[in-house]
Amino acid sequence: MNFVNCYEDASRSEAYSTLEFANTYYLAYRDLPAIISEHVTGTRALDFGCGTGRSTRFLEKLGFNVTGVDISEDMLRIARATDASGDYRLVPGDNFDELAAGTFNLVLSVFTFDNIAGATKTRIFRDLGRLLTPNGTIVSVVSSPEIYTHEWASFSTKDFPENASARCGDVVCTVITDIQDGRAVEDIFW
Repeated sequence: MNFVNCYEDASRSEAYSTLEFANTYYLAYRDLPAIISEHVTGTRALDFGCGTGRSTRFLEKLGFNVTGVDISEDMLRIARATDASGDYRLVPGDNFDELAAGTFNLVLSVFTFDNIAGATKTRIFRDLGRLLTPNGTIVSVVSSPEIYTHEWASFSTKDFPENASARCGDVVCTVITDIQDGRAVEDIFW
């Protein structure tokens, strides 16, 4: 099966932009303020895989000066429309050349690495590390393997029994139940 990044789709982007901090997303974000407060000094943040800007605005509310980056122009269009004063940038191919090394105190990535294959993950983490200040911190929220074989408050896998036999690097599918778009989301099992 060939992997398709479903977030590079205008109608999926519109549906995704309606997600609230409820259910699974509430749990994912609930402890982030305390974690960030304990482990991050400084106020410059990069929201890697910012999508429609939800995490970017979350960081802004925590007092950060945030740059949101994503590979999806459709997602960024919505982010800019929702938050016209925000700094949202397209990074085609996850190319960070336009961002200065040693700039950010924090890099936040929420569920972004679920959609990225192994060798590319390694390269991106290395490249993101170069963007950090000497004491900078990367906080990456990812799905546990169990998300692909159980029913959750915000995700369904009942239509994908093949997920149970997935091995590292395989494409696995879920459906986000908190939005109207019921198409499968493809992730890379890790």
